[in-house]
Amino acid sequence: MSLPESALPIWTLVYDETVAVHAYWKLFKQLFGGPPDQLDVLNRSAGFCFYVIRDALATDIQMSLSKLSDPAESCGRTNVTVGHLLDEIRNLRTSACVDGLQGLLQSFIDACKPIREARNKTIAHLDRTIALQKGRIEGVPGTTVAQVDAALRSLRDFMNAAAEYLGEVPTAYEHFMTRGEGGDDLISLLRMAERYQILQRDGKIPWDGVPSG
Repeated sequence: MSLPESALPIWTLVYDETVAVHAYWKLFKQLFGGPPDQLDVLNRSAGFCFYVIRDALATDIQMSLSKLSDPAESCGRTNVTVGHLLDEIRNLRTSACVDGLQGLLQSFIDACKPIREARNKTIAHLDRTIALQKGRIEGVPGTTVAQVDAALRSLRDFMNAAAEYLGEVPTAYEHFMTRGEGGDDLISLLRMAERYQILQRDGKIPWDGVPSG
């Protein structure tokens, strides 16, 4: 069975969001999940700039996972969520059972629970009690790398099971690739720039970058 026209818009929206959140998470881990000396390179190069990038990526990733795991309907309005996608699939009324997809959806919702709590209390809203607590965690409070990994794994499981249910090819979301534009490439360029500065300092390269003679 191929994806019907009625479900295509919702599938495309959820699929694109799933690809994007995996890409952002991969970039986040490439930049900020490396060894201490890599973080030192970022701090020496443009510490505040990378702090802002880190905070923005962490916030966006958790907002995306929260939105995808929100209820299909809230306040009388329909949301584009994984749950809504399952409703669209269920409305196709095919002979195949969707119980397996329902279980995978619940696993995704459960995995995102701590992330949604952080969204509700510290990202989309600022809970007064939490905001006034001392020792607030830097970045996005209340969420760990392991929790995001678990949420993304559950999201992949659902999306690929849904794709197979609809006769589509599964996607290797976790292997999102950038050609010369990823975090690893930026780190390499920053390390090269530091080595270049050392050569300039030691007089092995002219400061204007043009060899004499």
